[in-house]
Amino acid sequence: MRNWQIRPLYVMLYIQYIDQQKGQSMSISWGKRQRFKFNAGGTLSSWAPPMLPAVYAITYKQDPANKPKAHTVLFFGQADDLSQQAIRSHNHVLDFWANNGGDESELFVFILAMPDSTRWERSSVQEQLVSEYNPDCNRY
Repeated sequence: MRNWQIRPLYVMLYIQYIDQQKGQSMSISWGKRQRFKFNAGGTLSSWAPPMLPAVYAITYKQDPANKPKAHTVLFFGQADDLSQQAIRSHNHVLDFWANNGGDESELFVFILAMPDSTRWERSSVQEQLVSEYNPDCNRY
């Protein structure tokens, strides 16, 4: 059990799992005003960030036994190049997670690729999602 309180704002509005047998991956949509479809990047510990501009989410499963498909967002970030910039955010999230009794293997990454986007466009998406979900690691 974590020593911090989970707020109900993190309830997923829409989760779609696609048959892994067909070689397709999971996706999740976030957003209340405007929906954004994020593709699974795997666990944070094994993630190799691709070289592309994107908005990304770091999540965990709040109740994996009873709700194995539901993810709770800890952090929304954006980067011109995920392979260079996303790693900096990992340390921030990992420190928070460890300080609250979590293990790195419990964290997942989802990516909204935004090729040819500007920093302003990605920041707008990130700011919308942060304002709607108020993730713990985006508060400071």
